[in-house]
Amino acid sequence: NPLSPVRVLTVGIMSRLALLCLSATLVATSPGVAQVAIDPIGKITPNGRFDGGSKVQLGRDAAGRPVCFVREEGDSHRLDIGIGAGGAFVRLETPEPRDATPVPPVRVYAGLQQTENGRATDRFMVLRPYEGEVAYFVPTSGQGSFTLLAASAPDAFLAVVAAAGGNFLVIEQRRSAVRDYVAIYDFNEQAAAAVAACRQRHAL
Repeated sequence: NPLSPVRVLTVGIMSRLALLCLSATLVATSPGVAQVAIDPIGKITPNGRFDGGSKVQLGRDAAGRPVCFVREEGDSHRLDIGIGAGGAFVRLETPEPRDATPVPPVRVYAGLQQTENGRATDRFMVLRPYEGEVAYFVPTSGQGSFTLLAASAPDAFLAVVAAAGGNFLVIEQRRSAVRDYVAIYDFNEQAAAAVAACRQRHAL
C-alpha cells in the first residue's frame, strides 16, 4: 500500500531547504497526518531510571529533550511508550514490512483482535478509544516503524495504551478498514501511572 505524502504547494522553483521547512510546518499544524521521513521523537537514549521499583526509564530523544518512557523489546521490534515535552508517544522500530498505512483522519484505540475459523484477522473489537487528536508519523517507507504523538491529552492517551496491554494498539483510518497496529505486552495502568509521576517530578 502506498504511503500518503504531505501535499506541498510548489510555487516556481523552491530550494530543498524551503521544501523541508514547508513540510515541517504542515506536520505541526495537521494532527493525524501520516508523514514520511519526519519523526518527532527519534531514537531515544536511556540515561537512568525513574525509581528502583518501576520499569520507567529516563532518557533523551533525538533532539536532546528529556523523556520518561517504558521500553518493550522483542526479536524483531523495539517499542517505546512514554511522555516528553511534546506529549505522550508510542514509537515502534521494526525492520518488518508494513501491511497497511492509514491516512488521516485516523482514530486510535485499544483493540481485541478478532478470529475467523480459528485464525487471527486484521479486525479488532474496540476495548477503549482515544478521544483526543493524535499525530501519526511513518519515518521509514519500507518498514513497519511508526510514531504516535498525543499532545492534547497525554494522560488519556497513556490510559488507552495501558488498556491495550495483552492486546493491540490500533491506528485506523476513519470510514475505512485500513489499519496499522502493534501488540502491547507489559504496559499497564501501573506503568502509565509511573510514567505520569515521572513526568510530574521532572516537569516535562
